[in-house]
Amino acid sequence: MQSLILWSRLTVVAVVVALAGCGGADPEPSAKKSATVSGDQRSILATIDTLQTASRKGDGAKVCDDVFTPELAKSIEAAAKRSCAKEVRQRLFSPEAEISVSRDIKVAGRRGTAVVREQNGNVSELSFVKQDAQWRIDRVTPKKSG
Repeated sequence: MQSLILWSRLTVVAVVVALAGCGGADPEPSAKKSATVSGDQRSILATIDTLQTASRKGDGAKVCDDVFTPELAKSIEAAAKRSCAKEVRQRLFSPEAEISVSRDIKVAGRRGTAVVREQNGNVSELSFVKQDAQWRIDRVTPKKSG
């Protein structure tokens, strides 16, 4: 049962990573945005940017080692029965696709969330945890769009 849940989580991650383009849908000028975005929120956006860059380069190792938590990477390996990097490289990349990140990035202590919308309208919540001063993705939860 747990491997089915992990595979389901991997599938959602696949959709998010495959569509990683981190194009913001927020039309506000940059100066106004920077006044309302905390340092932790910027760091979460930087993690999403790292995800985008690695996915566009096909760098599964970078995603598994630097973007996902070690626990998420291990869950992917267990579900896929091969290395996280190989699974990510084979399933999770699309260089042209884009997602947008909601302005509502929430941070509470060492945990955070960001809502992303894919080109096809699917919406997911990325859960982050701060590890060694870096924000990493530890869970992806599909949300109802609309």
